[in-house]
Amino acid sequence: MRLKLVETKLALGGDATLMLVGQDMAMLESIAKRLWAEIFVFERQFSRFVPASELSQFNRQAGVRTKVSASFLELLQASNAMSALTNQLHNPFILPALQKNGYSKSAVKGYENDPTDDYRSRKVVSPELLHIDEDGFVTIPIHTAIDMGGCGKGYLLDKLSKLLEAEDVDGYWLSLSGDIICAGKDSEADAWHTTIQAADETSELPYIEVSGTPMGIATSGTFRRESHSTKAQGWHHIIDPATGKPGTTDIKLATVVARSAIAADVLASAAVLLGSEKARKFLSGLTEVTDYCLQTEMNTTTAGEHLHEISKLEGAKV
Repeated sequence: MRLKLVETKLALGGDATLMLVGQDMAMLESIAKRLWAEIFVFERQFSRFVPASELSQFNRQAGVRTKVSASFLELLQASNAMSALTNQLHNPFILPALQKNGYSKSAVKGYENDPTDDYRSRKVVSPELLHIDEDGFVTIPIHTAIDMGGCGKGYLLDKLSKLLEAEDVDGYWLSLSGDIICAGKDSEADAWHTTIQAADETSELPYIEVSGTPMGIATSGTFRRESHSTKAQGWHHIIDPATGKPGTTDIKLATVVARSAIAADVLASAAVLLGSEKARKFLSGLTEVTDYCLQTEMNTTTAGEHLHEISKLEGAKV
């Protein structure tokens, strides 16, 4: 018998859902506890809204050659790889611009008024100035500060996926604040299905069907996120590193399916910054990407092997 354990909780950084499929419920419950522990530790270690986090302490030592933990080093290396992949559209030095544009407080209920370090006076610089030594020491310029939110969810999902690949599970679906990684099959031995978020109520978009090897799914867009100091119409949190301001784009929502969650996460945001025409060409040329859906005010562009007409799906399973 294939059993499915479904758990939904509020992680420190947003909604999180775990679906695990296997033969032994006790085993699934044990694995779920390990995954929740990993999520909690990651948030406490890398959230810029936690003053005692390793990330917060690292930013306070900007300009000093600093020994970081093995997990932080791996995250920074993954961030560098994403910066190279996106021609520096992904930039961990974006934190001062995020704060200048109003994203200065946690969006999680109950944490909105927690104290955070103010780096609005610091600069957004090239990702190439993140210097990693061979011996695990890291240095950033004294006038900068980094934020790992641009790739953190995807990185964590990939880490959880690797843990699950070593376990005797038949399938899994993990979601962190909308970013997803899934593999195997569901409790009915079918592929995992999910509908694509629509930018308007009139759109009829394809659904995504994936099974087998792990696949990441992420959506990014310009729907307005609450800002604590910026109320301007059109404000959103996808900051263009070149200008330090919310990106000017015709894309309302970009959904990317990729061979890793970190790639899906980062590339969805990069697509928004590029705009629909450049994003289509960019995503089509990447081996990491299997599917994408770009929604603008005027039209929707889709491509990929995992997208299917919604009329063929009798109700999305997830």
